[in-house]
Amino acid sequence: MFFYILYRMGYFFANALSLKLAYSLAKRISDIQYIFSKKDRDSVAQNLSIITKKDIDECQKLARQVFRNFGLYLVDFFRMSNLSVEDIKKRVKVEGIENIDGVLKQNKGGIILTCHIGNWEMGGVVMAMLGYDISALVLNHKHKNINDFFIKQREEKGLKVIPIDYSMKRCVSALRKKGLLAIAGDRDFTNNGVVMDFFGMPASIPKGPAMFALKTNSPIIPGMLVRQGTFNYKLIFDTPIELKEIPGMDKDEIIKEADKKIVSIMEKNIRAYPDQWLIFRKFWETPVDMFVL
Repeated sequence: MFFYILYRMGYFFANALSLKLAYSLAKRISDIQYIFSKKDRDSVAQNLSIITKKDIDECQKLARQVFRNFGLYLVDFFRMSNLSVEDIKKRVKVEGIENIDGVLKQNKGGIILTCHIGNWEMGGVVMAMLGYDISALVLNHKHKNINDFFIKQREEKGLKVIPIDYSMKRCVSALRKKGLLAIAGDRDFTNNGVVMDFFGMPASIPKGPAMFALKTNSPIIPGMLVRQGTFNYKLIFDTPIELKEIPGMDKDEIIKEADKKIVSIMEKNIRAYPDQWLIFRKFWETPVDMFVL
């Protein structure tokens, strides 16, 4: 209940204040959180050290910006119910939308590969508001009130939510109906991923994007909504990845080869925007020996 009240308070202030004031307040609160949350601060700095190849102490300043970007992310998440098409036109520059349209013109569904960078939540809502049939695979929150609040924020503007607990049939159905399915590929929440080299260290990467692509003949389209300055965003879609069954190669091998491409794409984007990768745990400390393909 305590955290639910905090989220409701955040929602109230984010919408009661102007965007400029809401952002300013979020930055101040984020700075306080940075000072007092030593465990999260150290985890973020360690992750940044691995990504940037810099000393952990050098990454502390960048870690502070991660906290601030998370505060800005929350403001935009809380304000999504009031987002308008005019806001999108003013604040979001879309690049590579032809990569989405090209897949849909082939009468196929498309898997949008994203990661926890910039504002992935808002990215799905923006696509829904631009008229695309899009679903997003999401992790349920353990507290029902918070979970219901999150789902309402996502669905109010037309984004369809698929809880990870019920993902297989609904994801396949969304793709076979020639819709878009957004999946964050940088966190394995199922403990059933494939171990890949990620920034030079082993990490468990979800098999979902490649698995669904192979099962439904749906290309994977990398898509990231990254912050540009304080107020604006850039929504970037890259060249689609197509998976096909290859004689003499089993499905697990095909998926693993696709995951190598997926990892490379995620590394490229995270390396370009390390202060926008909003991960607050030591990413590479999760045991991976149990996740072998």
